Amino acid sequence: MRYCYIISIIFLVAVGNLNTVGAQEKINQDVKVVKAYTPIVSDAFKVSYMPEVDDSTTFNPNFNYRILSTAVSTNYQPAPIAAAKINTARKEYLHKSYIKGGVGNYSSVLAELGYNILENEKFLLGLNIYHLSSLGNVTLEDDKTVDATFHDTWVAADFKHFFDDKTLSVDIGFNHNKYQYYGYQTLSDGTLYDMPDGSLLAGSFLVPDIDQRLSGLEAKISLSNNETNERKTQYNTWAGFNTFGNLTGVGQAGFELGGHLYRPINDLTFELGGAIESYSTSVPDTIGTMYTFADRSHTLLKVNPSVRFKSDNASLKVGLIMAGVLDTEGDEFYLTPDIMGELTVVEGIASIYVGVNGKVNMNDYQSIMTENAFASADINVKSSVYGLNFMAGIKGNFSASTSFTAGMEYGFFNNEHFWVNKAYSTMVTSPELMTIQHYSNQFDVVYDDGSVLKVMGELLYKPKKTMEFALNGAYYGWSLDTQTEAWHMPEVEIGVSGSFNVLENLYANAGIKYLGERSAYDVTDASFVKKLDGVVDVNIGAEYFFSKQWSFWVSMNNVAASKYYKWNGYPTQRFNAKAGIIFSF
Repeated sequence: MRYCYIISIIFLVAVGNLNTVGAQEKINQDVKVVKAYTPIVSDAFKVSYMPEVDDSTTFNPNFNYRILSTAVSTNYQPAPIAAAKINTARKEYLHKSYIKGGVGNYSSVLAELGYNILENEKFLLGLNIYHLSSLGNVTLEDDKTVDATFHDTWVAADFKHFFDDKTLSVDIGFNHNKYQYYGYQTLSDGTLYDMPDGSLLAGSFLVPDIDQRLSGLEAKISLSNNETNERKTQYNTWAGFNTFGNLTGVGQAGFELGGHLYRPINDLTFELGGAIESYSTSVPDTIGTMYTFADRSHTLLKVNPSVRFKSDNASLKVGLIMAGVLDTEGDEFYLTPDIMGELTVVEGIASIYVGVNGKVNMNDYQSIMTENAFASADINVKSSVYGLNFMAGIKGNFSASTSFTAGMEYGFFNNEHFWVNKAYSTMVTSPELMTIQHYSNQFDVVYDDGSVLKVMGELLYKPKKTMEFALNGAYYGWSLDTQTEAWHMPEVEIGVSGSFNVLENLYANAGIKYLGERSAYDVTDASFVKKLDGVVDVNIGAEYFFSKQWSFWVSMNNVAASKYYKWNGYPTQRFNAKAGIIFSF
């Protein structure tokens, strides 16, 4: 009975406690929705002036190779506002590799292979091979029809090894371009022309061999950590080696070393970047009577330390750019500021930026020959320096489907280069002893100091996943110390492009570009100026998927068949069309 009594007491106490808990005020679990949740990312703005949406249908490794085809380009795109790569992605089927082939007018043949040899969580190895040939002809300004054949080939391999906290990358690229000096020139074969050393040389000796060939090989290795958190340390280092040569026999070898360190400490971030680039150019014993060339070497050393402060709606970067150019023609040292501030005006809608910085454009023999494939083999190479470059602008989003950016830059530069036809003068027997000048279809550069104003803007509209449009434009205002014009530089560039899903398996893209009037230096004209007319370039392309693996593509460039000149004397191909098949596997 005693035990039963104790158990009864414990039971009554427990029941009393339960009643007490039940009597406590219950937690209110109701959720009141004040407004619909709209996620925003305040810093989600484009970091470049040119949007890119990669096609995920096939995997194309990203390769870094130095040479780009410029010979008789069939789809000239002005570099500052090149047409946006906004091909609509077909998400249903993803293949590792593809083979692409096609043919077109101007006796054009195209072939491309993208092959992922190895792909897993730890390794990636890809190979790309591309070739384009054209055997067509063009009509010069004197109504003479000439052959303008070219052959472009490049091979690139990309290897990556993914460690737990870092990535090792190795990129190797080879490029081979063969083309002809087909441009218009005014030299007379039997006329004697004055040479820089005081001698006379017949015009027939000043006309280059019609064929030219550029070949380059580049290898680069880089190591970076896989950290994406802005609150943690990030780094990237790289080293590279490249060689380059042409049919004339001029060769160049170069190497580069560089790195970047990003170290946050509380609200401050310390950044340190630096690089070394060095190039050495050699010349054969016999390069031809028309050329005056000497062996050359130049090295660029650059260091860029900075400190960045970032708050919820503002950021400020303060740094310096220190650079030195060691050249066989003389050494120079540069010191420029590196300041950039950004303020969020309306969260998720718009922000403004303002800053001032500088830069040194390292020009080597390979980059110059790549920029203008018709450059003279004995071209002199200098690096251009922008000591002060002021910038300001605004960027943001009108809506979830519309983003924009607009801004201006004003910079002061030294030794900027401009392309002019190589010119020669002769004396004729007359009472006035007039000097007559002619020009070649090879190009030289003139250097000048001055300033440039650039005003640019871009609007990107993506109403839905399978439709996208981009509008961009730029205005350039050049002010030079000695040259009367910024030769071959346009004043205005405007482009509009779009891509969209026409039918279930049909994707199309189109673009219209306007390249404004440019000026070329013409020694045969009394004003020394030849105007190169502005041009409207219309491009259309489409791809139709027959199945998971097979698709048909077509591209039409310069639909309006405009006749325009990228370089004086060198007309580009007019209406150009290609079509072919893609097999993905």
